[in-house]
Amino acid sequence: MELISELISYNFVSVALILGIIIMLLENRKERPRGTEHIAIIVVLLIIIVVNTVFRELFFRNVYDESHDYSHDPAFYFMYLRSAIEQILFPMIAYIELLLITPKKKHLLLFFPEAVLIVTEIINLFGPKMLFSYNKHLVYDDKIFFLLPYFVGMLYMLLILRNSIRFFKNEETSKGTTVIFIVFLTILECYLEAAYIVVDLMDEIVALDIIIFYFYLVAIYQREIKLKLRTSELELEKSRRLLTLSQIQPHFMYNSLTSIIYLCDKDTQKTKNALIDFSKYLRKNLDAMSRSGLVSIKEELEHTKVYLSLEKLRFNEDLNIEFDIKDEMFMLPVLTVQPIVENAVKHGINGSDSGCGTVYISTEETDRFHRIIIRDDGAGFDTDILKDLAESHIGIANVRKRLMDECGGDLVINSIPDNGTECVILIPKEKNDENSGNR
Repeated sequence: MELISELISYNFVSVALILGIIIMLLENRKERPRGTEHIAIIVVLLIIIVVNTVFRELFFRNVYDESHDYSHDPAFYFMYLRSAIEQILFPMIAYIELLLITPKKKHLLLFFPEAVLIVTEIINLFGPKMLFSYNKHLVYDDKIFFLLPYFVGMLYMLLILRNSIRFFKNEETSKGTTVIFIVFLTILECYLEAAYIVVDLMDEIVALDIIIFYFYLVAIYQREIKLKLRTSELELEKSRRLLTLSQIQPHFMYNSLTSIIYLCDKDTQKTKNALIDFSKYLRKNLDAMSRSGLVSIKEELEHTKVYLSLEKLRFNEDLNIEFDIKDEMFMLPVLTVQPIVENAVKHGINGSDSGCGTVYISTEETDRFHRIIIRDDGAGFDTDILKDLAESHIGIANVRKRLMDECGGDLVINSIPDNGTECVILIPKEKNDENSGNR
């Protein structure tokens, strides 16, 4: 408790700023803006620096005796180690800040100045005193290369400043301005410390720099998310249009109209019903272009039945339909079931040697999914050809993409040539929030 109390007393601003950064990191832990890992490392280094400073303050306040000879005392070696750590970590933080805005291929080269500093600090600890020294009363004294830590830190700051010019050239004005402000604060602090105008304010300045830059990273991340969302929306809209165009097929329309014309002279009521179903089918497919959000499985099955009623006009008894609906309480993307059923009729039943068969449609609920199974006993096919399907195909690639984009679902297809095909649509429960209606 005493250490915590001293930590807050001597470094209140630093502790407050570090806690602020940690809170921001925790608050955005799921989003994880690009550069979050670098910020987290800097926070760890700042904590080490602050704790290091507190130990020094505690020692000089409670233990230090200016008349005592510390030449061979553990405190003597502790002070050397403490100073070396501090002089290494501040330029290290500047190096990590530089990594945030530079290409990865240059990272090893950029570390060279810091590596030189580390080697020099080690030599200073165990050999000739080139950076600093302590006399027997622990009085700090600068040596010939005492400016090396400041020089390395300044070098990284200047490299960061150089990159900010690139941001302006790329019309990234806000990022360039942010970086220049951070560099200005840090270089000013380096000068003030080197000139002994201020003492031990570097950790506060660095913490403030990181907060400013992290806010900027979050803003950039949110802008990228909005852009990705907009792009996703445009792709989804394109996907719906492709689906609609693929579903309004001339051959199907021609076959349906031909069957209806054939009925006109035979059964007036059946002709009227067929025309109503044909109108519903067209309306549903056209509505899909502007429809947003998910629809109920009941609505999807109703549209599928309308489609099948039109196919029955052509196939008559050659097409048998079986439904086994056990789960009707979930939502899914519009025009998900009907395109798969259409594939079963067109390529499965009609493509078989006999030209007849059964399409089986069922729904069921499991612990993790709502499952829709569409099975036929028709021609079947080699599923390897699915890898080469274009998005404009009758619906498989389109349905699979919309399932993933709109509700995190999936389409699993199993087929054996001459033995039929089974398509399973999986709608995950945990992916659907209260707005989707799934539970």
